[in-house]
Amino acid sequence: MKRWKRWVALLLCVLLWLPVVPAVAAEETPTVRRGIDVSRWQGTVDWAKVKQAGVDFAVLRCYAYRKDTTFDVNYAGATAQGIPVGAYVYMYATTEQGAVQEALATLDALGGKPMTLPLFLDVEDSSIKTLGRSKLTDLMLIELQIFAAAGYPTGIYTSQSYVSSYMDASRLQNYDWWLARWTCYRTDANNKLFSFSDESPVSAKKPDCAVWQFSNGGRGSTYGVGSTAVDLNFCYKDYFSAGPYTPNEHRYHVTVRPADCVNPGYLYLQCTHCEQSLTLPYAPMRGHTSPNENGLCERCGINLAGVANGSVCPLCGKTHSGLLGYVILFFHRLLLKLRQSII
Repeated sequence: MKRWKRWVALLLCVLLWLPVVPAVAAEETPTVRRGIDVSRWQGTVDWAKVKQAGVDFAVLRCYAYRKDTTFDVNYAGATAQGIPVGAYVYMYATTEQGAVQEALATLDALGGKPMTLPLFLDVEDSSIKTLGRSKLTDLMLIELQIFAAAGYPTGIYTSQSYVSSYMDASRLQNYDWWLARWTCYRTDANNKLFSFSDESPVSAKKPDCAVWQFSNGGRGSTYGVGSTAVDLNFCYKDYFSAGPYTPNEHRYHVTVRPADCVNPGYLYLQCTHCEQSLTLPYAPMRGHTSPNENGLCERCGINLAGVANGSVCPLCGKTHSGLLGYVILFFHRLLLKLRQSII
């Protein structure tokens, strides 16, 4: 066979073989977006300048004991420039009823505005550190579940140290995290101001989160805010492809039944506009305390010695006798196990 015929045959073989070779897709690099978060402490914001600076999103404070006075104007300014927004509420609540009131007041402050990013619960104030992990997590879940019932995707803003020291993170796994871990500090020795180029979004210092607040020291004048400094953030989750979401129109009256020894804590939500009602668990049952000198639970007064020897029902504290009593005791124990698994 002539040499040129060999080359033609070889080329034909290659062309016939190519279609069956699986295409190796290039590994997709997730889009990392750059954002700022603002409140009244940033003063007047020039949103056109924010846009020109290459900012991709903004998270606006909507409530902190009262409605943030700049929320409406910042929302209008950002959305007019096509900047996707989210919101956050600064948590002060230290009681169940306080958490309910804070959540409902936040919904009123938002006014049903469409947003692209979640509604974040900002958990960092020193006044709530003394509540203990269980109590603080209970109150967080009250607010987060009320927000979700109103149609808001929800998340939590805090620092890594706050998560490890003051929360029960195992009960908060269904929520997105916006974590502060500052690598570019406003309070460094030279009081330096920073930009997004001062930190890599794929830095080894990045925490495991949807949004990373890596600096409290962005140069305010660069990013269009009236204050000297502004927080800088990288967002790793795609909140943006679907476009803005609109919360539902339900407005709830909320009743709280706190957890006790044998019952989880529940929220009862009744819409004031329609017949919809929701029952949402927010806290696990507490369990009985150690017996006091009389053998009773300090919290509910049940006879723990009787529970231990099987003569007293661990759920209702009564003595059940006979065949019917045995059946009742069986189902009460089953119900107690089910309640232990809630939250």
